[in-house]
Amino acid sequence: MSLRVFLAFGLCACQIAAGGATAASPAPPAPPRLRPAPGWTSIRSLLISVSPRRSEPAASQASVIAVTAADAARLTPFALFNSLTRLRRGGIVLIATTIGRHRPSFHFARARFPLRLSSFRVDHGWENQPAANIQQRLRAVAVGGWDLDVRVYFATQHPDRKLLAKAQAELDRLRLPLA
Repeated sequence: MSLRVFLAFGLCACQIAAGGATAASPAPPAPPRLRPAPGWTSIRSLLISVSPRRSEPAASQASVIAVTAADAARLTPFALFNSLTRLRRGGIVLIATTIGRHRPSFHFARARFPLRLSSFRVDHGWENQPAANIQQRLRAVAVGGWDLDVRVYFATQHPDRKLLAKAQAELDRLRLPLA
């Protein structure tokens, strides 16, 4: 099976774990996009349905996932966080998720592309962290009317300049969803 099928399967498992989608779920927003680049594998239009509380309808979110090409086979089958434990030391996973569009009740920090990795929050440890060596960098932003959640995972707590530059180059290719 292809990486695309395994990634879709892994995210469907997340949907089930999060309570699944309901018939009342709104149509999912478009996912962010990544311009193709050598050395990266990306998957678009993956849907995750999240229900914050069982009493609330599930909200659909669309994601794009980019994985360093050398790690793509290692992450098959893909399970959202557990797959990160199989990254090579130089491996990177970038996940950009569309949270919504023009949501006045939410106050995401305004930003412009390209997002700067240096402005991301760095988490050396977090709840459900799959392994101690995994570093998470994240940023929730409003860009062009879209609310986005962007995360970058490294298989090391101390990425060197070359690894940071590689992640930044992929962030530079991130584009807004098509409306």
